[in-house]
Amino acid sequence: MEVILKNMAEKTTQNDFPSFEQSFLRISKQVRAHDAVLLMGLPGIGLVSKLAADHLVKTLKATRIATLYSPHFPNQVLAEPSGALRPFKLSFYHKKVGKRDLMIMLGDIQPLTVEGQYEVAAKTLKHFASCNGSEVIAMAGYAVNRRSEKPNVYCAASGKEAFHSFEKIGCKKTEGTVPIVGMAGLVPALAPLYGLKGTCLLVETPGTNFDAIGAAALLEIIGKKMGAKFDAKGLEAQAKKAQAFVEKIEKQARQEATKATAHAPATENQRDAVTYIR
Repeated sequence: MEVILKNMAEKTTQNDFPSFEQSFLRISKQVRAHDAVLLMGLPGIGLVSKLAADHLVKTLKATRIATLYSPHFPNQVLAEPSGALRPFKLSFYHKKVGKRDLMIMLGDIQPLTVEGQYEVAAKTLKHFASCNGSEVIAMAGYAVNRRSEKPNVYCAASGKEAFHSFEKIGCKKTEGTVPIVGMAGLVPALAPLYGLKGTCLLVETPGTNFDAIGAAALLEIIGKKMGAKFDAKGLEAQAKKAQAFVEKIEKQARQEATKATAHAPATENQRDAVTYIR
């Protein structure tokens, strides 16, 4: 049965305005979905997941269909050289691949708190289930102390059927119990509560820089799953460009933090703080 998403952008009333007591999902395009797959690509180890998802959106020329804004993201926006203000957000894209609908979720950041991770995960799963979704696939990096031209891709799933479908196309079992922190583990693990299958793919990566090789390995597996061949050409250049962008943002953040604390002693939290992007 096909589901037609309501276009919230067509008519905005005062009741539609977000209060930001919780995450807010704005749907910008109607989609007729059938047996849909949600592919998640958020920042993490080696940025392999984000690289793969960004690359797919670009090469498939996928259409953005929804955007999620959340109070669980930093109270910071980016002022771009064009003059635009860009808040942190998660974006959902759509493309028909063969007989199935592929939805890709990507973004600059993950929620900052445990409560935020659960709230955004729930909002995402509820929305996808309403889109006639059937399967959630999250991608992530698995840190190793070696560089391989053909990294292994490991699989963990919410059920035997989902696991075996990936095992048949080259994924391996993890060698032991592996903790998966963040949305990449949480969303597929909670998927059955929404009537969905959930799988997490973990690709080997040194995790020190943007890993185009790991991202290409993920694209190969996703292509086999979807019955398509996704071109990884241009991933290396994309990785270098993304690396330069993140380093620039982190440098700016450090400079601003230094200015703000120039006349005050640094606290323990400030000295050990991690950046928003990574």
